[in-house]
Amino acid sequence: MKNTKILAAMAFMLLAVNGALADYAYTPVEVTATPSIAFTVTLNGEASTNSDPAFPGTATAVVWFNSTTGTDTNINPSVIGANTQVGTFPECTTPIIAIKNTGNMVETINVMLNNTITGMTFDVNSSLASGSTEGTPLAGVQSLTTSGLDLVTGLGPNNVTNVCIWGTFASVPGGTYTTWFNYTSS
Repeated sequence: MKNTKILAAMAFMLLAVNGALADYAYTPVEVTATPSIAFTVTLNGEASTNSDPAFPGTATAVVWFNSTTGTDTNINPSVIGANTQVGTFPECTTPIIAIKNTGNMVETINVMLNNTITGMTFDVNSSLASGSTEGTPLAGVQSLTTSGLDLVTGLGPNNVTNVCIWGTFASVPGGTYTTWFNYTSS
């Protein structure tokens, strides 16, 4: 037992001496990834359109809402030239628009009308696409205005949000009218 105590004391002294003689250094390492905020907008059945840092961005194909009476409710849109209208109010099971985060930053995607159309309202809903795991879509159907609306917050890189839009015609005079859905990421 006495020998064990002596050996333990000697081992402690050796460690203390070796530790006192040690020197240390380190090399700082920096890793830089240039931030990229970018997204694509894909209309049902169309090719993707890349976002552009210059306002108003790049135009997609035209989305069309058609009313034969001027007083229709929850009309599903179609892409100009397509024969079918997509979307089922109030669920977003067949989206007209898919927005993919193609950057390397988590993004919020906002949409707004650039102007209103007298007697016309638009309602939107969004959901994460199958396989997308990062992002918070709208909590149910909401009205789209010129003030803007966050379609999705916290959309991670390579994640997709699906968007459904419905139009309600309330005494819209006969004719063709134009507004834009302006998308912004931040």
